[in-house]
Amino acid sequence: MIILQIVNFELITAELTRDERQLIKILIAGFKSHVGRNNAILSDEIVRRLNDKKATPKKVTGVRLRKMCNFIRSKGMLPLIATSHGYFISNDSNEIRKQIQSLNERADAIRNSAKGLETFL
Repeated sequence: MIILQIVNFELITAELTRDERQLIKILIAGFKSHVGRNNAILSDEIVRRLNDKKATPKKVTGVRLRKMCNFIRSKGMLPLIATSHGYFISNDSNEIRKQIQSLNERADAIRNSAKGLETFL
């Protein structure tokens, strides 16, 4: 199931705009210089760099950056890893497995929150 917009978060989870899709190529090129955990780049730095570019027609936010990173992963464009230390590319199967585990754990935590709220219905 593909969800394009999430209820209560429609504006920030809306499908990527044409301008944002064009930024995907720039993001991919940038991420390629951040290979390995020791070369991670923080989201604030990515947002700053994108917004400093004259080619960026609309300001990028951290939320929309995450949406673009989700797009990159969902389409299998790069083995993009995200940690509390930033984003980086890894071809290490253990790193990729840990990222998959992290994504699944976050999804499970959200499902558990929804189940807890169901007790009020």
